[in-house]
Amino acid sequence: MGSEGKNQLLRIYLNETRRYGDKLLYDAIVETAYQHGLAGSMVFRGIEGSGFCCKVCRTQAPGLTLSKCQPMVIEFIGAEEKMKVLIPRLKEMITAGAMVVLDAEIVHNVCE
Repeated sequence: MGSEGKNQLLRIYLNETRRYGDKLLYDAIVETAYQHGLAGSMVFRGIEGSGFCCKVCRTQAPGLTLSKCQPMVIEFIGAEEKMKVLIPRLKEMITAGAMVVLDAEIVHNVCE
């Protein structure tokens, strides 16, 4: 993850079942970001969503899918310079979904 101070937050919205080659897309995205120097990431599974990868995505309970689309969000925090290099690569990988970049300030970052 980035060091304390000014950074950027990259948030990616996609469908959990999407693939990139022989991998799940979210796994490939996390691996690509790590290769570009973003060591910290978080992947969230959504309960419901709409508009980013399909009309409506829903999950009734963990592991039980009501539609073929399960919403997912991936977040990374890192330096603007690293994001500028990473984002074009991710645009090539993501064929359905959205990416949002926000300014972020890390005020506390301690790893074990």
